Amino acid sequence: MPKSSEPSPTLVIDSSLAVWAVMPVVSATSVNLVERFGEWQSAQHRLVAPTLWLAECTSAIRFAVHRKAALLEEGRDAIEDLFTLGVEIISMDAPLCQAALEWAGRLGQVRAYDGFYLALAERFKAHFWTADRRLANSARQAGADWVHWIGES
Repeated sequence: MPKSSEPSPTLVIDSSLAVWAVMPVVSATSVNLVERFGEWQSAQHRLVAPTLWLAECTSAIRFAVHRKAALLEEGRDAIEDLFTLGVEIISMDAPLCQAALEWAGRLGQVRAYDGFYLALAERFKAHFWTADRRLANSARQAGADWVHWIGES
């Protein structure tokens, strides 16, 4: 795994980060995420996420529309904007599922969704970026110093 200070050509991006980028109305950070994605692309980082990323992003956008934090048209636009972020979708396979299962156990989670991101970061020896502070803290406590919360400098 990369040391926390080493740049990695590949970055794993979770759904919370992407949704905050395409729907700033639901963001709980002052970080300009569209700008951050642009910086990563300019630095020629390969941005990746597991297949479930699209479903998680769509579900979060639907939740924002349902609770009236965004209009349906804004939700549609946000889904289109997801595809401009330059995130490459990586198919899930048996080894990734096994690693996600193990990560969920290490984090004490009932579901393995977060584990897929961590397993993918391990596979690519990449840094993982999330907007979920609790996930970042839990992963670091489990020894993953290559996990970053977007609220960090």
